[in-house]
This record gives sequence, C-alpha cells and structure tokens, in this order.
Amino acid sequence: MSTLSVESGAPVSNADHSVARVVSLVDELITIVEEENRALARGLPASLSNSTARKTALAEDVERWAMHLRRHDLGSAATDPRQRERLVERVRRLTVVMDENVTRLRAAITASQRRVDAIMRAVREDVAARAPYGRNGRMAGPGAVAGVCGKSIRV
Repeated sequence: MSTLSVESGAPVSNADHSVARVVSLVDELITIVEEENRALARGLPASLSNSTARKTALAEDVERWAMHLRRHDLGSAATDPRQRERLVERVRRLTVVMDENVTRLRAAITASQRRVDAIMRAVREDVAARAPYGRNGRMAGPGAVAGVCGKSIRV
C-alpha cells in the first residue's frame, strides 16, 4: 500500500513504514520528556529546561504523523502486528511520561512562584525599613531626630 509522506508528499513504501516513523518519533519524545522529568526532579526551575523547543517540535511531528496514520487508516493497514502493538505500547508510555511531566512542571512553577514571592516580600520589607516617613506621615527611623542649627530637637 502506497501513501503520501507527511514531509514531502512523495510516496512512502507502506503503512508499516509510516507506523515505524511514528514509533521512532514517540520514542524520541519519550526520551526527551524523561530527561526533563529527571531534571525537574532534581529541582531545576522549569524555565531552565533546554528541551522545550525540541519537545515542542517532536510533539508537532508526532501529531502530524498521527493524523497521517488516521487519515489514511494506516494503523490498521500495517501488516506487522508487532509494529502496531509497539505503537500502542509506546503511546501508552508517552501518556504516562507526559502526565508526570505536567505534574513536575506545575510543581516547578509553584516553587518558582514561591521564590519570587519571598524575594518580593524581602524587597518590600527592606524598602519599608528604609523609608524616611512612617505610616502616619511623620519622619521615622534615624531621620526622626532633626536639628535646627545642629541641635537635636524632636520634630
């Protein structure tokens, strides 16, 4: 059975080839997401993930090829049952890995937000401690003692 290639529109050898291509892309995506999950598990911030661009590109490729398989009913047309089973197994594995990835990314984002909140709280406290005026609008802190002609007179 001849179908069109997703990339070029040229004929591909058969449905088995298309299924094998999807399996290959899914395997690569699994590898990248598992690496990202390990990095996130070590506490690296989500923003430091170097794999985002590649993960996105692979996900788009997998989606394109999966649509190609569905459009041409190649999953059921594949003659190698082991290849079909491998595809189903790899897609299940990808689902598990991606679910873990979402959980870890949410945790990393939450941790990053806590760090930002702590920094902002410290900055606000520092600014408040250095403010020349108190909440009542009067001089506060070391500037509260003002001198007229050098004498220390409370204002």
